[in-house]
Amino acid sequence: MKKNKTLIQTLCLPYCRYYKPGRNEELLCRGAIVIRQLIESGRNLSIEEKTRPDLDFEAQEMVTQQVCGFCEFREQDCDFSQDRKARPCGGFELISGLLLAGVITIEDIK
Repeated sequence: MKKNKTLIQTLCLPYCRYYKPGRNEELLCRGAIVIRQLIESGRNLSIEEKTRPDLDFEAQEMVTQQVCGFCEFREQDCDFSQDRKARPCGGFELISGLLLAGVITIEDIK
């Protein structure tokens, strides 16, 4: 639970417009789970200013498959999975930014 609180403070609150404080804080989107796993594996990830990265189509599809494809929120609660014009979750945005910056590779999120 403490790990989730740290992740919520550093990822969900600043990056995710869909995060609702006080609701089931044990349930994380797949993007947050991937970020947590990367941190736990020893990766030093710089979580910097909020930006909406512009991934090319191929990279966006790979992130969508590897992150969104396994997310518990996809079918019921994910606006992005139903309409690509909607903003993705904060985890998706952060992973995309880290990919663009060369901090991680698509292999790191598989």
